[in-house]
Amino acid sequence: MDDTIPPAAHTNEVFYVGGEAITDTHGTEYYHGQIYVEHLTPVKKPLNPHPIICIPGGGRTGIDFLPSPALSSPSTSSWSSLLLSHCYDLYLIDPPFRGRSPVSPLPLDYATFPPAKVKSAWSSAQLSDRLTMNHILASTHPQLSDLAHEQRLSQKGCIELLEGISQPAFLLSHSMGAKTAWLVADSRPDLVKGIIAVEPAGPPFKGVGVNGQRKETARYGITDAPITYEPEGTELKVCKVQPGHDSTTTTTTEDKGRIAVLLQDDCGGTEEVKKLVNLRDIPVLVVTGEMSAHRGYDWGTVEFLRQAGVGNVEHVQLEDSGVRGNGHMLMMEGNRGEVGRILVEWIGRITGQRTTG
Repeated sequence: MDDTIPPAAHTNEVFYVGGEAITDTHGTEYYHGQIYVEHLTPVKKPLNPHPIICIPGGGRTGIDFLPSPALSSPSTSSWSSLLLSHCYDLYLIDPPFRGRSPVSPLPLDYATFPPAKVKSAWSSAQLSDRLTMNHILASTHPQLSDLAHEQRLSQKGCIELLEGISQPAFLLSHSMGAKTAWLVADSRPDLVKGIIAVEPAGPPFKGVGVNGQRKETARYGITDAPITYEPEGTELKVCKVQPGHDSTTTTTTEDKGRIAVLLQDDCGGTEEVKKLVNLRDIPVLVVTGEMSAHRGYDWGTVEFLRQAGVGNVEHVQLEDSGVRGNGHMLMMEGNRGEVGRILVEWIGRITGQRTTG
């Protein structure tokens, strides 16, 4: 391979998956629920055998994983550039009901982004000229209020994408995108090599939105749309659990700042809880930033997965790895390259292959 080729050099193509034709009350038929896919193929070879599907969070699109001049860190540190330099085939999706040129009904509200209590991974220049905040606000889309409907359509489209790829892929999800990842893996565990859940929507059963301003109830624990549990047939029984319950955690971070969460009720260990049988053999990495609200409750999502029989769940709290000051938008912050390298290393451990580049 010519050494003059930039590490992240790639070709790209775009296409759509999923969707369905529906008829409105006036008898007009239109297409609904499709997923836009941007496929980036590294020029460098050989390709790693397992592609990566990038699933953005609520109100977000695949651009979150791409370079942008609005972000202070070099474009080479974007997650797409980093993964391409390691020869991963990438599929960046825009979930249903989100386009590339949104018109948001929400007012520009910089107060949505609370100031960090300690030095954050956003540079002072980024915050002072509002360039980065404008970038985030301009690229934010309305979130469908029927979360279960959106998740079902996202699940359908991503399964079609996986089946077209025809080889097991990693699902790199952020925030609400993790709900799609759980559902896709539930339907086609044979085509999911592993799941990276970057600050996954949570905590179980009672989700918390940006800055605590939005709350919703997740009927199925980690999803709003149905997911497979065994035994079937009854509602999940829950109980409130205080921090410190997760005795199997591998992190060294103190419990300070963590909140109580809802987990399945095992009646003091006398009853079996329901199992996520289709996820049990899929490796999962949960990543949490130091300054994010998720630091208070991601432990509950991790414990919920373990309790439900998911056998290989790793929780990385970034400050334990020396990566400091991160909020919720890890793929856009100044040290995103450091975070991305943690993801690449985990993928390499799961596949047993040394990454190239």
